[in-house]
Parts: sequence; structure tokens; C-alpha cells
Amino acid sequence: MKICVVNPDSGLDAAGLKLRVERLRRFARPDTEIVMVCPRKNNLCVDSCLDAALDAPEIAEMALRAQADGADAVCLYCFSDPGFDACRELLRVPVVGGAQAAVLLASQLALSFSVLTTSARRIPQKKAFLRALGADPARIASVRGVELPPNVPRERSEIVEILEAGGRRCVEEDGAGAVILGCLSFAGMGAELTERLGVPVIDPAAALIATAESLIVQGLSHSKRSWPEPPSARRFWGAGIIENRTPYYLIKV
Repeated sequence: MKICVVNPDSGLDAAGLKLRVERLRRFARPDTEIVMVCPRKNNLCVDSCLDAALDAPEIAEMALRAQADGADAVCLYCFSDPGFDACRELLRVPVVGGAQAAVLLASQLALSFSVLTTSARRIPQKKAFLRALGADPARIASVRGVELPPNVPRERSEIVEILEAGGRRCVEEDGAGAVILGCLSFAGMGAELTERLGVPVIDPAAALIATAESLIVQGLSHSKRSWPEPPSARRFWGAGIIENRTPYYLIKV
């Protein structure tokens, strides 16, 4: 089986993509082929709703190309699931989001769960997003920000220590029975944190690949009654520059 992973963060070179694919291979079946692509027409690192919205057109384009190139599933390598609904409208192969896969898995493993997101600034958005994904609000123990921006390099050991501290507060203070790592930049850290915290710590990268493989093996994909194809039309969009300088957003085209 072939899975195309769409990484919404732009500018990754071949070495960066290879490193992430090797990380994902640890979670995949031996016969699964994983390819990863990223945007080339923008300079985005998804860390806001604005970033996710601006990234969506190229994500949809890459997803369509992946289906045409024979991918059996398309995975969105981001906890914001940018372009998720648009891709499901356009594609017939399964489209799986990192957040969607992780939240559904958490609901199977615990009666309550918490999410560690990159910044406290995003907590209100993430709470609303979890509800939109179908999470029962009564089962969301908390969403905590750990102040680890995805575009700021840090040593892995430092990230694990910060995530452990945040996760421990989720468990001991908020009553979480499981913890979700709320950014794909934390990929590969779930097993170690599970051991440290004593509760399931869900790595969305692992959940993403496992969910896609399961759907492929079962011959299932998203319902076209839920995500019908868009009306026929020739659509185009233009790329501009948006600068958020208080108090205005300036749009340059």
C-alpha cells in the first residue's frame, strides 16, 4: 500500500522530508510505502488559523496529485488538519488528519484526555476544534500550552522534559486518563512519555499512519454523502502577502 503524507510546513528539503519519513516508518507495516510532500508556493509554518487557511489551496492541490499518482490514502501531517474537509470533498481515497486520528484513538483508550498544544495562545481555538472533531466536551480534561513553537529548533531531550512537565499537570491536576501530543513536531516522543507518565500518550504521527493503513486494509474511505464532490467549476486563487501588523492586516497582491 502507498500512503502520501502531506506536510503543510513549507521549505523542507529532501533531507528534512527523508528524516520525517524514516520517523513514520517506525509506525508502518513492512509493506507500506510512505512518501511525503510539502508546499513550495508559500512560506508557511502552520501555527494559527490564518496559516491553516492560507495553506489549504496548495494542500488540496498536492492531495489531488497524490491520488492521481496512485496513493491509497492521503495523510495530513499537522494537528490543525488544514484543508481536511476540502480534501475529502475532492478525493475518493481516504483522507486522514493528524488531529482527527489522535482524538479518535484517545476516545478509545481513556474516559478523559488532555491535549498539549504548542502555545497557550491557541487553547481557545483548540478546544473549539476538538468539539468540531466530535470529541465529547465532558471527556476533554484540559488543553494546555507548552510554549514550544513548531518553527523554533530545540534539543529532543529538552522538548521531552517540557512535554513531561505539561503532561504530568494534565494527569495530576486535570484528571486526564490519556494525553495527546498536539503537534506533529512532537512525533516519535509518545512511547517515552507514556512510560514516564504512566498513562497512554498519543503520538498523532503514529495514529495517522495506523488509521490510514486500517482504512486501506478494510477497503473503506470517507462517505461521499458526508463529503460530496464540489459543484463543477474552474476555480483559481491568487497568492498574495498578508502582514499582521497591529491594528490592520495588510494584503499585498
